[in-house]
Amino acid sequence: MKAATLPSTFRLLTLAACLGALPELVLAQGLLPDFQTVVPLHLQIQNQQKRELLRFSNGIANTGDGHARFRPEFPLEGTGTQKAIQEILDADGNLVDEFEVGEFEFHPEHKHFHINNVARFAVHARRPNGPEVGVGSIKVTFCLIDLYKLEGNSKTPERTYWDCFGDHQGISPGWVDQYHQSTEGQQLDITGAPPGLYYLVSTSNPDGTFLEADYSNNTAWVSFKLSRDSKGNPKIKVTGHSACASPGLCGEGAPNP
Repeated sequence: MKAATLPSTFRLLTLAACLGALPELVLAQGLLPDFQTVVPLHLQIQNQQKRELLRFSNGIANTGDGHARFRPEFPLEGTGTQKAIQEILDADGNLVDEFEVGEFEFHPEHKHFHINNVARFAVHARRPNGPEVGVGSIKVTFCLIDLYKLEGNSKTPERTYWDCFGDHQGISPGWVDQYHQSTEGQQLDITGAPPGLYYLVSTSNPDGTFLEADYSNNTAWVSFKLSRDSKGNPKIKVTGHSACASPGLCGEGAPNP
């Protein structure tokens, strides 16, 4: 099994392109996914045991030509985790390569296995890269499925990954997986944050461990104004969001709260 940091077939493809190799070599390569984050939706403040939790819905879209497809491998000795293997498919759905890219972990609240380090959430003050607020950023795990089509003319007409199966998880080209704001883990602790302008920033594949076509387009943010009433109770108002390459990446068509 190859490590994700040493994708020999893709190094070979780059070398072939430089040397003007036969096009058959290029055509033989697999198709890569492209992870993009949908602008976070459904922001609200929840007061829980003297904590102020910012809850939100987060969507991860696959805008690439290839499937984001993962399978678990045998449990790691002495742990509750399994190896996560990313499978690279060609246009006909044939497996052409695979790489170990992380781990599957059992999520006790959701009661199924998640892939680790799928996304990172953080709240920043004043600007998207400003100081982190509250408890800081968190990395989250997900069970990846096709929840809804990113656009009406999705590259993959039918849902491929429609449950948290034990043998494979993933996101088809043109589909989005969304975790709703009411789901455990979809929150950041911002207890005691002073009134002001803040940015909720969400990044897919934050460590670059999954193979994809473009690592530069994985982040989306939404800005909000935090105010407090005379008793100190927080209120938020959304004021803007990052630019979107398509209406779907702005949240159009996403499930309602």
